Amino acid sequence: MTALLRHSAIYLLARGLPGAINFLAIAVYTRLLAPDEYGRYALVVAGVGLVNIVCFQWLNLSVLRFLPAYPTPTTLLASVKGMYYLLASVITLVVLVAAFTGVPTAWKGLTLLALVLLWAQTWFDLNLEITRTRLQPVRYGIGSGIRASTMIITSTLFLLRYPVAHAPLAGQVIGALAGGLLLASRQWFGVHARINKPIIQQLVHYGMPLTGTFALSFVISSSDRFLLAYYLNEQEAGLYAAAYDVTAQILLVVMLVVNMAAYPLAVSSLEQQGVQAAQAQLSRNIWLLVAVAVPPAMILVLFAPQISLVLGSQFHRSASSIIPWIAVAIFLAGIRSYHFDLAFQLGKYTLGQLWVTGIAAATNIVLNVMWIPRWGITGAAWATLAAYAVALIASTVLGRKVFPVPVNWKGIMQVAAATLAMLVVCFVMPRPDNLVGSLLQVSTAIFAYFCCTLALLYMVRYRERIFMSNSIFARRNRRDK
Repeated sequence: MTALLRHSAIYLLARGLPGAINFLAIAVYTRLLAPDEYGRYALVVAGVGLVNIVCFQWLNLSVLRFLPAYPTPTTLLASVKGMYYLLASVITLVVLVAAFTGVPTAWKGLTLLALVLLWAQTWFDLNLEITRTRLQPVRYGIGSGIRASTMIITSTLFLLRYPVAHAPLAGQVIGALAGGLLLASRQWFGVHARINKPIIQQLVHYGMPLTGTFALSFVISSSDRFLLAYYLNEQEAGLYAAAYDVTAQILLVVMLVVNMAAYPLAVSSLEQQGVQAAQAQLSRNIWLLVAVAVPPAMILVLFAPQISLVLGSQFHRSASSIIPWIAVAIFLAGIRSYHFDLAFQLGKYTLGQLWVTGIAAATNIVLNVMWIPRWGITGAAWATLAAYAVALIASTVLGRKVFPVPVNWKGIMQVAAATLAMLVVCFVMPRPDNLVGSLLQVSTAIFAYFCCTLALLYMVRYRERIFMSNSIFARRNRRDK
C-alpha cells in the first residue's frame, strides 16, 4: 500500500498540473470559440484520436506490458521505432491522397492540420509510455507539464487573433512537439530503427486485440459527437463535447492517476511473485481507485450548474443538464477500464476485452440512433451511461473466467460510509448562489469525506494490529505449554 500511495502521489502531481491546464483550456476555448467552431475542433480531435487508437495504441500498450521484463530493451525499442516510422508513413500517404481528392474544400485545411497533430501526438504518447514503464514519474510530469502549458499559451494567442477551430489545433501540435522533444532526448540513445519480425509478432499478438478494444471504446466515448453533427448540427456536437470534456478532465484524470501508479505494480507483482501477490495488489488498487473517484463524481452530480459556469455563456446552460449523467457514466467506465478489464490484460487474453467493448459499442450506437433525434444531447448522454453500465457488467462476468480480479468489499464499504458523511455535509449546509460559496461547500464536503476515510482506515489497521498481536501471543502460549 505504501508503494501504491507514493507512486499515486507522484503521478497526481505529474498529471494534476497538466489536467488542471487542460481543464482551463476547455474554459478558454468555449469562451473564445462559437459552439459550431468548437464542434469542428472536437470532431478533428476525435478523428485524430480514432486513428491514434487504431494504428498506434497497440504499440504503446505492448511497450507498457513487455518492456519491464524484456532482457534487451534496446532490441525491443528498435523494433518499436521502426514500426512507428512505417505506420506514420503509410497513414501520411493515405491522408494526403484523401485531402486532395475526397475531402470537402472547407475541411482540407483542418485535415492537413489533423495529420500534423497525429504525428506530434503519437510520438509524444509513445515516449510518455516508455517513461511510465521505466517508473520515472518526475520526468513524466515534466514532459506532460511542458506539453500542456505550451499548448494553452500558444492556443490562447492564436485564438485571440483567429477565433476558429484551427487555432487550438495548432496549439496542440506545438505543445505535443515541445513535450515529445523533451521526453525523447534520452529515450532513443543508441536505438536504430529496424523491424524484428519475431518481436513485432509478439507485440501484434498482444496489442492488436486491444486495438479493437480501444477503437470500440472510442465508439462509446466519441461517436456520439459525429452522430450529433449528422442528425442535428456541428453546434450541438460542440455543446455536448464541451460538457463531456470538462467532466472527463475532472473525473477521468483522477482515476487515470491511480491506474498509472497501480497497473505497473500489479504487473510487477504478477511477474515476480505470482498470482496471489498480484491479487493482493489489485485489492489495494480498487480501494484507492474508488476512494479517490467518488468525491469528484459526487461533486459533478450535485454541483453541475455551478461547474458548468466555467464554460462559455453559450455552453453552460446545456452542459448543466447533462454533466450528472456523464459523470456517472465516466465513473463506471473508469472502474471497468482500470480494474475489471485488467483481468484480460494480466491473463493475456485481450480478445475477451474486445468482446466486452464490442457489446457496449453496439449498445451505444443503437441507443444513440434512437435517442439523439428525439432528445438531442441528453439522449447522447443517456446512451453513453447505458453503454458503460453494460460494459462494466460484461467485463465483470467474462473477466473472472480469465483472471480472478478481486473486489475489496471492506474497502468499498469504508468509501460508502465516508460518502454518506460527505452527502450529509452537502445537504446540511445552505446551498449557495455564488461561486465562492459553492467552492466553500465543496471544500468542506471533501474535507469531511477524507477525514472519515482516514478515520475508518485507521480503525481497520488498528484492529488488524490487535488481531496479529493476539495471534502471536496465542502461539507463544501454546509453545510454552
